[in-house]
Parts: sequence; C-alpha cells; structure tokens
Amino acid sequence: MSYQFILKRFDLDIKVVKSKITSLSKGVFSIDPISNRLVFLGNLDPRVESFPEIDKVLKEEKNKTPLKFQNLKEDCKEIAKKYNKVALRIKMLAAIKLSSSSLKKKIADHLVKSNIHVEEDAPVSVVIELWKEQGAVYYRILSHKNKVPEENKFRYKNLMIVIENPRTKEELSSILRLAVIFNVPLKIIHKEKEQIEVMINNAKKITKGKLSRVNVEIVNSLDHIHGHVKIGFSIHAKHNEDNFVDFLEKSYGKKIAFVVGDDRFGLSQGTRDKVSHLFKLTQESKKPLKADQTLAYALGMYNILTSKGQ
Repeated sequence: MSYQFILKRFDLDIKVVKSKITSLSKGVFSIDPISNRLVFLGNLDPRVESFPEIDKVLKEEKNKTPLKFQNLKEDCKEIAKKYNKVALRIKMLAAIKLSSSSLKKKIADHLVKSNIHVEEDAPVSVVIELWKEQGAVYYRILSHKNKVPEENKFRYKNLMIVIENPRTKEELSSILRLAVIFNVPLKIIHKEKEQIEVMINNAKKITKGKLSRVNVEIVNSLDHIHGHVKIGFSIHAKHNEDNFVDFLEKSYGKKIAFVVGDDRFGLSQGTRDKVSHLFKLTQESKKPLKADQTLAYALGMYNILTSKGQ
C-alpha cells in the first residue's frame, strides 16, 4: 500500500521522521513528483498516525488515471462504500479548466444516490487530486482519517447562543464563528425574517469554518426560547462577573442560553426584563465589551469551570 504524509512543519528533519516510521513499519520512501510529499510504500503501522510530526496520513486508494468523469464517479463510489460516511475534498494540483465546486457537487450527488452519506464532519475524507500532464488531465484518489475533537466537543452541549437584532453582517459573522468553534446552536431574535435571512447568508459568506454543523434559528422574541436558563449580559446589570462565576458553579449540568445584544445598543429593555439573570462582565463602563467579545469571555469562563467539574 502507498501512503503520503502531510507534515506539520516545513523545518522538520525528514531523516528523523523516516527513522521513526521505519522503527515500526517496513517499506521504502520516495518523494511524490506532483505534490512533493513524503511517500511510503509498504506496510504502515497505524501508530504512525499519532506521531506529533505528522498532520495527516493519506492512503492512496486509486493511482494516476486519465480523467473520464464517469470513471471518476464510479471510482469514488467504490472507495466511499468502504466507509459509508465520508467528507469529499477536491484538490487541483495544477491550473485546470474545471470548477472544483461543481465537480464536488456532482460527485457528492452520485454518492448520495448510492446511499453513501456525504458530511463535512465525517470520520474519513475522500480526496480527489487532479493535475495536467502534456495536455491531458489525470486524477488520483486518496483518503485520510479526520481527527475527532476531544471531550471538549461535548462540554458545550448544554449551551445556546442568542443574539438580539444584530446590525451588520460583520457583527453576525463574529457570532457565527463562535458558534462554529464551540459547536453550539445559535438563535437570532429579529422580527423581520426576510431581512435577517439576507444578513445571515451574507455573514456566512465571510465566515470561515464548518457552518453546516451550526443550527441557526430565527425567533421573534426571547419568549420563543424554552428549556434553557436565559443569561443576559449588559452594562446595566447589577451583578458582576464574580456573581457570574458563582452562578456557573451552581448551575453545572443545566441548559443555559447566553443572550447578547447588538454592538451599538446592547440588549433591549424588554429582553433584559425577560432573562433569568443579568450580568456585567469586566469593570469597564464607558467602553463595554462587544457582543462577540462578551460571548468569547463568557465561553472561556464556562470552559474553565466545567473542566473542573468533570
């Protein structure tokens, strides 16, 4: 079997990496002429994947093949069937007059029709690499395991983020990014559904991360959010961050919604009246934290306190 390695740093001593691999595995090394990656041909010990120098181990599933779309689709299907659930990646190794997004969609549709799940956070990625040689286009298919988040993935399962009346796509993008990073659902309080949907779409375009896994829901008011203790943050709050810490320590395991307002006006009076608890973070009064800063601060404190409780 042939493998390629994506290393974590460019300044690694390749001789050291080779030595560590051969201490567990039997095979020969080379350099791939297309990607310049380190290649290993032989029986690779699975423990190699945990080496700190190695970011990904790519297994060659289909070697260099002239591009015919129907053949590519069938090759992808046969490979993906082994895993049942895959993420799909297209990588152009040279300038080719093909749309990677269009190609990805067509192959994904073919896989789905074959009862193969295509999901961004699947445990295995199928990688299609394309390049050109002497005017002809070739492809090969590799696969690699995706790293599963540690227990932190579940640490925020009881949390929800709520923002009231965001004003700009940039402001909403920052909140979306936090929802992606911490993998928590996001609810937006807004009375104009069509208007906010446009802002959500524009915010997604400028936000990096796996947005498909974030659940975004629009509600008319805080009254439509049930099952969570609603925690508001406002410069007008009487309780400070010490009180917030006390609350978190006493509320371990409960479902909590962190509620913030827009960057200019903060939470409306009506929403402040509806939250269960209202806290002010930091001692600054003239220039309080913005919504995304407040949430990042609150999520960090939540992380520290819940890690102690585990």
